Amino acid sequence: MLEETRTLLQALIAFPTVSSESNLDITRFLADRLDSLGARTEIWTDETGLKANLFATLGPDKEGGIVLSGHTDVVPVADQDWSSDPFDMLERDGRWFGRGTCDMKGFVAATVAMASQYAQLELKRPVHFAFTYDEEIGCFGAQALARTLEHSNIRPALAIVGEPTMMRVIEGHKGCYEYSTHFTGLEGHGSGPDLGVNAVEYASRLVSKLLTLKDELKGARAQQSV
Repeated sequence: MLEETRTLLQALIAFPTVSSESNLDITRFLADRLDSLGARTEIWTDETGLKANLFATLGPDKEGGIVLSGHTDVVPVADQDWSSDPFDMLERDGRWFGRGTCDMKGFVAATVAMASQYAQLELKRPVHFAFTYDEEIGCFGAQALARTLEHSNIRPALAIVGEPTMMRVIEGHKGCYEYSTHFTGLEGHGSGPDLGVNAVEYASRLVSKLLTLKDELKGARAQQSV
């Protein structure tokens, strides 16, 4: 399977799918490959029609199963000191070089290469392939995919996201929440500050509280598996 993975990866690297560009061509390429193996494939585009998620399934049409998940976009190459074409995979000293070889077209290539093996099995549970857009700039494709699956009858039991982790199994993600907080004060004269409300003062109290909370959360993070 190594040579097949290498061939696939070289083809995927050749698609210059930096996040500012469309990923439709690589999505259709992957869909055609999986469709030829008998997978049930669906392409869901965003509102612009220029970005797309691919969701494909091998095996029975039932709940459960596993999702092999990756993203098709890569970070830019502009103003970087590449010694070779970043979109033409180069093999040197047993390593493969090109934009996205690790993050994360390598995983996508490996899963699609293995799909030919899965297609020959009598699977008891489905194997899903989820390849999303715009992970590098906000995980927008993954968010759209989650909403789509929520309103479908597809209920996988487990997902493996093939981000590069130095070959360690990471069973959780720190995640994040973003809030916008606005403070409104009450004007007052300098001769009677207690008659007014200083918005900056109360904003600084919130910042101080957040810094304290940060220290508390450091000791509460989930343990990582090795």
